[in-house]
Amino acid sequence: MAKVGRPTSYKPEMCEQVFEMALLGLTDVQMARVLGVSEVTFNEYKKLPEFLKSLTQGKEDADAKVAKAMYKRALGLTITEDALTRDGDVVQLKKELPPDTAAAKHWLANRQRSLWANNGETTINSDKPIIITLTEKGDA
Repeated sequence: MAKVGRPTSYKPEMCEQVFEMALLGLTDVQMARVLGVSEVTFNEYKKLPEFLKSLTQGKEDADAKVAKAMYKRALGLTITEDALTRDGDVVQLKKELPPDTAAAKHWLANRQRSLWANNGETTINSDKPIIITLTEKGDA
C-alpha cells in the first residue's frame, strides 16, 4: 500500500545542521527558517529520535560552555596572551582578570533565586519598630 500525503522534506544531514545551529544559540523558529520548513514541520521533526537528540545535545553543549565561562568570569581568572616585543619576539603574558560582580550576581540570581533575585522587593528584618516619615515634594 502506498503512503498517503506529501513526501517528507526531512534529510538525515539536518541532524548535524540543528546541532551546530543550537550551539550558536538559534531558536527553534530560526532553525526552522534556515532549514526552509515551517515551525510545525520542525516540531514534527523533533519526534524523530536522532533529530531530537542532535537538537538537545547542541543546546546542552552550548549552555554548558556559557555556564562554564560565566562561572570563570564570576570568580576571576588568569589568561595567557601572546605579545610581540619591540625586537619582534613573541612572548607570553599572563593577565589577571578580576572577579566580575555582574557575572557573579547573574549566576547567583539564577542558582539561588530566593536569596539573590532582584525582584523589586525589599525585606527588612528588625526587632525594633520602624518609623516611616512621609514628606511632601520639596520638603527634602
